[in-house]
Amino acid sequence: MKKQQFELSIDHGMMVGAKSAFDTCLRAAVAKAIGTGSDEGSATLRISFEILSTMDKETGEVRRMPVFKYKAGYSVPMKDSIDATIGESSRLIHDDDVGFMLVNGQVSMDELMAEDKEA
Repeated sequence: MKKQQFELSIDHGMMVGAKSAFDTCLRAAVAKAIGTGSDEGSATLRISFEILSTMDKETGEVRRMPVFKYKAGYSVPMKDSIDATIGESSRLIHDDDVGFMLVNGQVSMDELMAEDKEA
C-alpha cells in the first residue's frame, strides 16, 4: 500500500490549529489597538520543527520524521509618559566626596521631621 504524499505547506490540514491561532491573535491585536487608542500592532506565527531520524530495521531506510510546533502571539505597543520640569531655583555644586549635588531652597520631609524632633 502506497502512502499518500502531501506538499509541505501552511495550507496542509495539520496546520489548521496554527492558522486558527494566528487568526485569533490577529483579531485580538486589532481589537486591543482600537481599544487602547494605539495606531499599530503586530500578530505573529512562529513555526519551528525538529527532524528525528530513525532507521527502518527491515529495509535499512533512514526515515525523517518531523515534529512541528507553533506559537502565535500579538503585541500592541502601549506608550505613556509623564513630562515635568524641575529646575526652580536649583543649582549644581561640586562636592569632592560625592560628585555633583543639587541645591535648592525646597525643604525635604527629613529636614522637617528633624526640626520637629529638635523643637
